[in-house]
Amino acid sequence: MILRTVFRMLLVVVAFFFAALAALAVLFVMGAIWAGGELSAAAPQDSALQHAAPIFGMVLFAGTVAPALNALPALIAVVAGEVLRIRSWMYYVLAGGASLAAIPILAAPETTDLRAILASAYMPIFAAAGFAGGFIYWLLAGSRA
Repeated sequence: MILRTVFRMLLVVVAFFFAALAALAVLFVMGAIWAGGELSAAAPQDSALQHAAPIFGMVLFAGTVAPALNALPALIAVVAGEVLRIRSWMYYVLAGGASLAAIPILAAPETTDLRAILASAYMPIFAAAGFAGGFIYWLLAGSRA
């Protein structure tokens, strides 16, 4: 019984690590594409920028978003799913999307308008990355909660 519990805890930690890795990969790829598109639109005459926009977009997105990342909302969703023994893929996908979409709201300064954050172009990027991470977690551990 104790060995089974220890094995389950190790599985949860490893699954969370891979789910977070998948979510970060989706977040940075989609964010780089979005930021590169914004850079290209800002300077349509600059041919050098047009070719290097995805790389500059990745650097800018990673430099501005990476410090704001926090795993606490996702950890709360995982712990709740494990304690309540939720096995539904929909729970983990939606909880992953909601937990990553909460990051821009939690990291925003107090003076920022909430409606402006929710309407921003990067909210779907965060949600999609969270959906991917939640699905990966469900595949690895959540389906056997």
